[in-house]
Amino acid sequence: MDNLGDILKETRQQRQLSQLEIATDICSQSTLSEIEHNKYIPNMQLLINICQRLSIDLYDLSLVNSFKICKDNYSNAKINRLYSSRNYQALQNFLNRPTVIELVQTSKQTQAYYYYLAICALHLENKFDNAKELLKLSLASTEHNRKQTVLSRIGNITLAYVYSRQGLKNSAYRQISLAFKKFDRATYDENLNVVFYLASLSYYELSKYDLAIKMIENGIDFIQENESHSMLLNSFLLMANIAEAIKNEPKNVPITKEYHFFNNFLHERNAYRSNELVQ
Repeated sequence: MDNLGDILKETRQQRQLSQLEIATDICSQSTLSEIEHNKYIPNMQLLINICQRLSIDLYDLSLVNSFKICKDNYSNAKINRLYSSRNYQALQNFLNRPTVIELVQTSKQTQAYYYYLAICALHLENKFDNAKELLKLSLASTEHNRKQTVLSRIGNITLAYVYSRQGLKNSAYRQISLAFKKFDRATYDENLNVVFYLASLSYYELSKYDLAIKMIENGIDFIQENESHSMLLNSFLLMANIAEAIKNEPKNVPITKEYHFFNNFLHERNAYRSNELVQ
């Protein structure tokens, strides 16, 4: 499932929404049907509006595989359920229970524990200082292995995103570099899709649009090459937002790519996939 239309259709069905419910006040139902059947490629604003109706949040992170904070299956399952449902307040409350804290034993579990607390802080607090410190605690909890784990890469890139929201460009760049260190040697894990997405989002927050475009294009390639679609719709949405930001930039701001790169990219991909099907 590589095409944008297929992903939009699957997401709509998962939300148990009809085409009419999605299309109302956005576009005609027939237009949405053509999009879902890959006969029509939406422009950036139309895609943004559809994603909003589908409750796809630009700043929402989705992990395919959860990380365990202890040996207790009930606690791990509850954390995964609360995280997946975006119930960050309940997740934070659960993680702060003394009985749950006592279950965290190993360095790997400690790393996951602080990471989930950092995600809660990221979504629940206006300031990012607490999330930043929790991410640092998560990364400090890792065993000093030469090979960077999936969670370590995610921790580094999430910290880069926090730095970008605080306007700390050099710190963000450093964390992005750490997240991608020897990335080509990493064994594929669907959670790694998030690394490209957050790197692009970090550049986007810093108004480094050329870097954001390059990173999100690489991320979409990475996702599709590994026959995944986790974070794919989010990636298309981010690409549309980058294009919209470029469109609204003052004329005197030097940007290598024009905002219509979004439509060009989708048209090229759609044509490529169509040719594959014909062959």
